Amino acid sequence: MQYVIFDIDGTLTQSTGFDASCFKNAILEHADVEFKTDWGEYTHVTDSGILNEIIESHSLTKFKNEITNRIKASFISNIENHLNVYPVAEVSGATKFLESLTEIENLSVAIATGGWGETAELKLKSAGISYEKVPLCSANDAESRVDIMKQARLRAGRHQASSISYFGDASWDKKACADLGWSFILVGDRADHHQNIQDFTQYDEALRLCTL
Repeated sequence: MQYVIFDIDGTLTQSTGFDASCFKNAILEHADVEFKTDWGEYTHVTDSGILNEIIESHSLTKFKNEITNRIKASFISNIENHLNVYPVAEVSGATKFLESLTEIENLSVAIATGGWGETAELKLKSAGISYEKVPLCSANDAESRVDIMKQARLRAGRHQASSISYFGDASWDKKACADLGWSFILVGDRADHHQNIQDFTQYDEALRLCTL
């Protein structure tokens, strides 16, 4: 069985810029603290991982659940409000490519995002990407990107894998794939990698890179 797993932000949807600002604003609204705004500096580059590190670094663990719930609710609201005014676009060709993979025999597909599930679903729906047949794992399921990806692979199927490919757009996606021993395929130009497509209009190349 072959497995192909996708990130969301910058991979399936064009949502990297406003997503980051919505997250920062939600934190600032409910926590009077300074924090690093370069997400790559955090141990776990996921919504839950970043927020947990901020809470712990400021000794706010006693109020962790309350702070997390408030910030998460504000973040979801910020994303929803933004999408109502500025609907997100898919990365070109993403819908067609994702749907085509679900029709291939002996292939399982999943989505693994470092974002929270509620905002992930809002962005996919806004972009018109159908994911009902595709398991989705998020920062709701684990703090570590590696653990999120591992859960997504298991939800896609428990058959022995002949290959596992992951489409992502950032250096932390590349690192997670290296840790897992998965084949990483870069979408766009936010990182440097030998296996690279600009978008999914490079349909044949995308198939070739995930050995299909």
